[in-house]
Amino acid sequence: MKKRLLLSVSIIAILIFLVIFYFNMYDALEQARSTTPRLGPRMPLPFEMPIPFEYRMWLSPLLLVIAIVPISYYLISKKLEKSMKLMLKIVGKNNNIKSNKNSSDIINKDSILKLLNFNERKVLEGLIRRKGEVLQSEISQMDGMNKLKTHRAIKNLELKGVVKTENRGKTRLIILSKDIKNIMLK
Repeated sequence: MKKRLLLSVSIIAILIFLVIFYFNMYDALEQARSTTPRLGPRMPLPFEMPIPFEYRMWLSPLLLVIAIVPISYYLISKKLEKSMKLMLKIVGKNNNIKSNKNSSDIINKDSILKLLNFNERKVLEGLIRRKGEVLQSEISQMDGMNKLKTHRAIKNLELKGVVKTENRGKTRLIILSKDIKNIMLK
């Protein structure tokens, strides 16, 4: 629902941008005609644009931003959903992990780590070192991490179902999910 709303807002913003762009081009052409008589007579418009040219010049980039941001969010969330589905296939929804060593469906640490970006791997490594529970403030103090990178990585891992969080005063406790814990802490 939220994605559809964002997508419809961006489509409306693109349509409004195109209308304003048309009127801007018309005004620029009319201005050129007023200085160069060889361009021909003025072409009538069905209606005049109620917004002055100066404001339209500022409104155009704003509408493009309003259009691009929701579309980008939509595309990124689609990619995140795909990686989440892949993660669920690897881990299995109901803890159905096969223990047959000859099977190609064996889940190991490397297959899970390959699905994560650098910051997410750092968070997961911190969780493994601390036996499945660590404070967010401790992760943000690790090499190559800061508060923003830590927050984003934890949010992504939460969306993928790898971790869950609990508030602990001014920080949060990051807890490895049971499925991943069974695999990573063997």
